[in-house]
Amino acid sequence: MTTGPDNGAGLNAQAQDVWAIIAPALQDSDSPADLPTRTYQALQTWPTHNLPHDLWQEILALLPLEDQTRLAHTNHPMQDIVQQLAPQALDPTAHTTPGFTRTIYTQTELDHSLIPGQWVEFIPGTDSDLTIGQGHARVHGPGTLTAVNAGYVYALGDLHITTVTGGTVSARNQATIGTVTDGNVYVYEQATIEEATGGSAYVYHQASVEEVTGGTVTARHEATITTVTGGTVTAESETMITTVTGGDIYASEQATITTVTGGTVTATDNATITAASGDTHITAHGNAQVIIEAGADGVHVDAYDTAHITADNGTITIHSPDVTITSNSDGVINHS
Repeated sequence: MTTGPDNGAGLNAQAQDVWAIIAPALQDSDSPADLPTRTYQALQTWPTHNLPHDLWQEILALLPLEDQTRLAHTNHPMQDIVQQLAPQALDPTAHTTPGFTRTIYTQTELDHSLIPGQWVEFIPGTDSDLTIGQGHARVHGPGTLTAVNAGYVYALGDLHITTVTGGTVSARNQATIGTVTDGNVYVYEQATIEEATGGSAYVYHQASVEEVTGGTVTARHEATITTVTGGTVTAESETMITTVTGGDIYASEQATITTVTGGTVTATDNATITAASGDTHITAHGNAQVIIEAGADGVHVDAYDTAHITADNGTITIHSPDVTITSNSDGVINHS
């Protein structure tokens, strides 16, 4: 939230809500240079001491209709001022433009808007610092939500959610989620989770996760995961994982893991796993293909069904006569 010359010092709660809405317009290069300072100083004693009408007229003239309406809804004194100087802002028929999505700047306004059983659709205001802790919201970018702690949030466009600590978030169209520590998160269509440390994440249709350190992640339909160091990951349907250093991985349906240096991996169907180094255990079922690179002597593979193992190192235990072993230079082969 934009604060002002003194970072909000000296403003009461009512004045802070007003300032959060009007500050971006006042600080625009086309507004009078001294207007932000004059307004901020006047708000330090408002509403005990009224601002001159000509100052309010200057402010309202800079605001779009939506922000005039929002200003009127912050408190009763402000509603009276807008009613006198910009009555069109209180006309319900004024906001009928097709595709109109309102902007919310303040936490107070957001809390009042999140009514149980109703959807709130909005764009976060400039430099917003908003947290959703209840209700249902469709949030459009551009903008930032500081946190989602509860409720249901549908994130669209160039929106960034800093943390998810609870509730349910569904994100698509290049939305970004910083850290998931709890709750349920669904990402689709180029949406991204930067780090999953807990909770449950579901990654579909070319969405991605940069790092998994904990929690449970299910990835499908050409999703990508860059690094897994912990947690539990299920990768299906041509999902690509770049590096696994820890955690439990279940790969199937042509999923690919480029480099494994630790953790536990179960591969089935046509999954392809490349083990490079470290101590890791891989179980291969179906037509899975496991490649053990030279130097990966700490890798142990249990091979079943018609698994195909390319072994330049490591230990392979064969559990089926249909398992294929190729390029066995330094690998140790055991038969079960």
